[in-house]
Amino acid sequence: MMNGIQPHSRPAEPTAPGRSLLPLIVLASLPVAVRWVCVSGGGEQPAWQWVYKVPLLMVPVLWRCYVGGHRSWSIFWPVSEPLPTWKVWLAGVAMAGVFAAAAIVLVTYLAPLMEIDPTKLRGAFDARFGLTPFKAVGIVLYLLSLNAGLEELHYRAWLDRELSARVGSVAGVLCSAMAFSGMHVFVFAGMPGIGMVHLVLMCVGLFAAGASWSVLMRQPGGIHAAWLSHGLTDSGLLMWGLYWLGYLGA
Repeated sequence: MMNGIQPHSRPAEPTAPGRSLLPLIVLASLPVAVRWVCVSGGGEQPAWQWVYKVPLLMVPVLWRCYVGGHRSWSIFWPVSEPLPTWKVWLAGVAMAGVFAAAAIVLVTYLAPLMEIDPTKLRGAFDARFGLTPFKAVGIVLYLLSLNAGLEELHYRAWLDRELSARVGSVAGVLCSAMAFSGMHVFVFAGMPGIGMVHLVLMCVGLFAAGASWSVLMRQPGGIHAAWLSHGLTDSGLLMWGLYWLGYLGA
């Protein structure tokens, strides 16, 4: 332990800049490529919207197994890292509250100005994701638990750390946050009333969240708090979104 920080709780500074960057970039691009092909080729079929989750999981798992030398459950999650202090947990919860509240306020204020019709948007979600009120609640639970952990594994525990070990922490944070925000463009791209300005604003917000969770990860046990923060943010936003779109409530 150095200065109260566990050696494995933060990415190492680069020892050989540029080392193994090409395979890392190629593998990090694989989920994006798969999602683009599925959305382009599968059209609006809901099942195609989830295929990219396979490489999103398998890329970091196989890397951690064969490159990182992890075994057992540690190939799926940094289980050897200690749980964070209550202050780090609280920071994660506070981040979730800020991100969710900011997004809700912005959408509520900007939607009328940008002529976003919730009714048309709901129709697009129904077509693309096959949503029903029952499925929507299931997705909330999925986002709170498995999906948040999967994305934290891929973008923070794997991509950020591997990039930071090669090109430095600043580049690791920025590049992993950009990859994280870019992946989510596919959720809304092409939907009625959603234009380039909306997508850019969404990417800015997602970039800020991803970078914040990377900073949180650098605290002892922070990767666990980042998972919680991510899950609370996603589920809170979706619960409000379901109400706004008319899936929940009268």
